[in-house]
Amino acid sequence: MLTQPPSAKPCPEPLPTSQRMMPSKNEEATTPLHQYDAALNQQVVATTEMPIPACNMPRRQNSTDDDLLFLHPGPVDLIYGAENPLRTEVVARHLSSVRRRRKRIHHLSLMGSELVDPEGVFRLLGKKLKKFNVKELAINQIPSMGNEELISLAPFLNATKTLKILDLSGARFDAKALQEIRCFFKKNPSLEVLVLGDNECIGDKGAAIVSELQEGRRTLRTLSMRSCGLGSSGVASISKFLGSCPSLRVLELSNNIIGDAGVELLARSIKSQGCQLEFLGLNSVEAGDRGVLVLADAVKTNRSLTSLSLQNNRGITSFGAAHLFKSVYNTQSLQSVLAGNHVLTNVNIRGCSRVGESLLKLAEELLSMQSLATHQVTRFKVSKYTEEKGNGIVLEGFDPKLLPHILSFVGKSNGLSYLFQSIRSMPPLHSQYALCPKEDVKFNDFLESLKVAKRTKKFYDRFASLFPKQRSIMRNQGGRFANKHEATMNSLSCNNKFNTSLSTKK
Repeated sequence: MLTQPPSAKPCPEPLPTSQRMMPSKNEEATTPLHQYDAALNQQVVATTEMPIPACNMPRRQNSTDDDLLFLHPGPVDLIYGAENPLRTEVVARHLSSVRRRRKRIHHLSLMGSELVDPEGVFRLLGKKLKKFNVKELAINQIPSMGNEELISLAPFLNATKTLKILDLSGARFDAKALQEIRCFFKKNPSLEVLVLGDNECIGDKGAAIVSELQEGRRTLRTLSMRSCGLGSSGVASISKFLGSCPSLRVLELSNNIIGDAGVELLARSIKSQGCQLEFLGLNSVEAGDRGVLVLADAVKTNRSLTSLSLQNNRGITSFGAAHLFKSVYNTQSLQSVLAGNHVLTNVNIRGCSRVGESLLKLAEELLSMQSLATHQVTRFKVSKYTEEKGNGIVLEGFDPKLLPHILSFVGKSNGLSYLFQSIRSMPPLHSQYALCPKEDVKFNDFLESLKVAKRTKKFYDRFASLFPKQRSIMRNQGGRFANKHEATMNSLSCNNKFNTSLSTKK
């Protein structure tokens, strides 16, 4: 009990309840979140300290766990874990509290929860969730969720128009239950993420239902059917759907026995123009070299796929993996390097025991370029190629004002052929056509035209005319000797024939 010091004035009469000072809503909102967590563990709710007389301090009222759901303004997230068994009356009380405060539910998750009455919980959710405009629903890793439980949830799924994410992984329902929620797949205009993984009961029939109902939709971005017992017929349905869904970006089909036949079907869909897929997961699908060769041919023309995962496919050997990497980084020539796929940088072949170490190392090097832009990836590959082949140097990182002197030094030291090899290491110049647009171009690119002797001399004269006529900046104008490594402007040619022809012409 609080006592008053003898020197203090007598305490006034207590105020009526209506006039007592209560903590404002703003002050409650500013209380740190860790204080509420500590109060929940001790079953005591912390209150904000206020500078009011002790005699006027109102009685502290115990709050329930439901009050902790509304600490922040906006929609509510209801997340139930696996710590304690979940009862139907607890979920009903929380939903009633949200309804009473006129709140919306943004995310509802049952992550591995142990349900005391599974059928009662799903019947409650199917009946009540229609009123809350739920955006995300995750009911994953609950083995007790079978056909009856999903059918009990059907009233909400078939009526919702706002659900964007649906995660039903780790359940035990089959294609019959998916038939009961046909309206959800067909009429929901907001669905972006659909996860049905770790459920081998779905099979090819379930994949056919999902693909048929989602075909032509332009909102779905992620489809995960990992470990769903799919075969070649199920992949055939998905591949057909893949070509008609330009919005799909992520497709996860790992741990399904689809074999080379399924990989070939997917490769044909990837090759189509309507496919904009960015990630394809095919881990442990029993793929071999035959399927990888078809996939490599599709990757040559596809410019949307950035990640391809083929882990733990023991049928893939170094032969198939080498053809796949040739679509990304072909070292046959500089032109083949430039013509490769510079968008696909993540080719995961870990766990493929029959693939050589050199290819695994190349996959790691490509993965290191994943954060780079496309033109930066191109420059990296060209630099790597010229370093391995020894065909010139990469003239990047130099000041453009020094470029004539660099070319002069390279041309004198190693000859004109080495100088042009240095120029070949620059992708922008390599892709240019003839300098004179009025001439009839009979060659694929500018450097190919330089193989003809007459055109070589013509362009050499043109290059020489562009060099500055004044003394080089590398010379010392104080009367001292010139740098012995510097080339003069008159010694740019690699043989005496060009010198003789130039002097005769003058």
